[in-house]
Amino acid sequence: MNTPLCSICLKNYPLVCGNCQAKIQSGEVTELGVKIARYLVDLEDKIPTLKGVTFRRALQTNGLVVVLVGRGDARRIVGVNRRILRQLEDELHASVRIVEESRSAQHILSDLLHPVRILGVNTIWLPDNSFERKVRINPRDQSQIPISLAQLEKLVYELSGERIRVGFD
Repeated sequence: MNTPLCSICLKNYPLVCGNCQAKIQSGEVTELGVKIARYLVDLEDKIPTLKGVTFRRALQTNGLVVVLVGRGDARRIVGVNRRILRQLEDELHASVRIVEESRSAQHILSDLLHPVRILGVNTIWLPDNSFERKVRINPRDQSQIPISLAQLEKLVYELSGERIRVGFD
């Protein structure tokens, strides 16, 4: 399991080395991130499929925890029959979404909204030469979105750096 903190610091938290302390003070690693990393490292001994999984960071908003993992690691961390994901939700007492690291806001958004299907994505060019993406979703799927649209847009911005707007068509 690869985590932002070194393995010795994870085991001895809150006693951490200088590098890990800098990551914590800069906000790159949060208390929630440390808790999830420690839990996943403990699970790694029992569940061998977690070996080699990369945990990047965790974000929380209104009872939803978003766990950012490396590319290709989402299936491994969800586990067979969603077993690992359910254990993580029980540990955190919150709903958890696993998101793979990506530069594309559309990929991140599709991981956050799963099983809601994205109908289309349009690029809106703004006068200052920047752009936003307008994401269209079927109105029938509105009830399946776990958080408000504003929170969803903020999460996608934090994870990808792209501004999006979600609309229903």
